[in-house]
Amino acid sequence: MTNAPMLNGALHVLEAVLDVIAQHPWVLVPVAATLFVCVLLASPAGGACDARDPRRGFTVAERRAAFERAGLRCEHKSILWHRCTNTPTQGDHIYPWSRGGRTAMSNQQALCPFHNSRKSGSVPTRMYILRLQWRRRRYFPEDVSPRVQWRPGAATWSANDFS
Repeated sequence: MTNAPMLNGALHVLEAVLDVIAQHPWVLVPVAATLFVCVLLASPAGGACDARDPRRGFTVAERRAAFERAGLRCEHKSILWHRCTNTPTQGDHIYPWSRGGRTAMSNQQALCPFHNSRKSGSVPTRMYILRLQWRRRRYFPEDVSPRVQWRPGAATWSANDFS
């Protein structure tokens, strides 16, 4: 038994649709707009998925430890290679929780309110993370790793990645 009649019917329907689009291309505008809105509103982490850390916020003890390991200064760079001189009051996910970043000390930075609101939910570049890790080597306690690990099993970046 062959599916030739069904295939011919599908080809005729496809031909008719393409004919309408060729004669009236404006018909694609609502389709393109709908697709654009769907892509724009889609969560990069896939919405409510298993990739997100179930715990959203850092505990008071974790924030306090992050502030102390940062020397009670905001970790964001302000001018050139110098750090902001403000006192940190907020523990920020380096790689945002909303994008699949985990709630762990290795993915936390101590920020002042200005820099935390400015960074918001933006995903850091490799260069941002490399510069942060480089700065952290100067002020982190020696027994604490300056590496950023934003999710379990995710590779952390080092200067060797760019050579």
